[in-house]
Amino acid sequence: MSHYQPVCSDCRTVQRDPAALVCSACNGYLEFRYDYAAVAWDERFKGNMWRYWPLLPVPDPERISTLGEGGTPLLQVRAYPDFDRVYLKDETRNPTGSHKDRSLSVGINHGRAMGARSSIVISTGSAGISNAALSSRAGMVSVVVMSAGSPPQRLYPMFALGAVLVEVEGEIDIMVEKVTSACREQGLYSNTTTRSANPYQSEGNKTVAYEIVEDLGRAPEWVVVPVGGGGTIAGVWRGFRDLEAMGRISALPRMIGVVPRDYNALETAFDTGMEEREDLLALPFHDAPPSILVKLAHPYPPDGMDALGAVRASQGFFLSVSDAEALNAQSHVGRSEGLFVEPSSGASLAGLAKLLGSGRIGGQETVVAVVSGSGYRETFLTMEQRPLQKRSAALEELPAVLARAASGH
Repeated sequence: MSHYQPVCSDCRTVQRDPAALVCSACNGYLEFRYDYAAVAWDERFKGNMWRYWPLLPVPDPERISTLGEGGTPLLQVRAYPDFDRVYLKDETRNPTGSHKDRSLSVGINHGRAMGARSSIVISTGSAGISNAALSSRAGMVSVVVMSAGSPPQRLYPMFALGAVLVEVEGEIDIMVEKVTSACREQGLYSNTTTRSANPYQSEGNKTVAYEIVEDLGRAPEWVVVPVGGGGTIAGVWRGFRDLEAMGRISALPRMIGVVPRDYNALETAFDTGMEEREDLLALPFHDAPPSILVKLAHPYPPDGMDALGAVRASQGFFLSVSDAEALNAQSHVGRSEGLFVEPSSGASLAGLAKLLGSGRIGGQETVVAVVSGSGYRETFLTMEQRPLQKRSAALEELPAVLARAASGH
């Protein structure tokens, strides 16, 4: 643990047990201290996120298990002619097609170093696929717990990658506490992507910020992030704070969190100045209707207070989008930018469009929107909302049909 030190975020107790996932003194959440003066990126891992291991809590960089997470491109957007500094951070290029590979890989490498033989997560999709793939790579068993009735098309990749699947009747945010408690009681390794379950994995999202700054040469003025549980936007913000502490950037971005309209507890909490988690949990979101933005549809975001803290500290804000707006943005980015993203990533793009249309952004300001997941893993879900269209032609009609198609008609 020479390059990092786990510390309780509540009582500030330094943790001596490298396997502990909560504070030994008060059961508080853990955060990490690093020796910023000694940080140098490791060029042996050029092209993926592990070149940043000096700012990640992994005990032994010589034994990292990886599928090549991170190193995703920053793509300039062509669709907004009035803004020439708009970019997409394309996290669909990760090994399993989502940003979750970053956090799960840090958690799995920590667990593996601590002697864990399995990695247990709660997930309805992206984290489960990532956990399955990265666990297999590390020689560990993947266990994925999900709400009963999850679509088999979403679960099959986990099964194909060797995961043990466990369905449970109940709300996903309530399950987090149950599974985390059961893992601690039985000495099992919990790798669910909430800081309360595993603070190690939560550090992986910082690498998104490191890559953005390396590609741009500085921090952007604005960063747009789709928000479900809240851990991603909080982690990306910590990454920018790391870079500021090291003197590698002179200004911090404003963080914009995009949430589903029917699951906008964080937008409500932000707008009303809510400060306590108990107040967040008291908001009336138990009976919110189903949403196509299933990856973001948390009635009570488990890392919600971290997300609120990040957005407030950055002088950003939350905004909400509807299912229809997200689907339209998904379709638009496919036609204009060549990216097939999942509907939940469409939410980020819909939020980007709202931000650019709000009048808050100057024409010379730089905006980066995080595109968190590939649409190729969610094709079945998109097809339900936007059915396949195709043309038929007899062989003798083909030349005329091709000419019309090539002209866009």
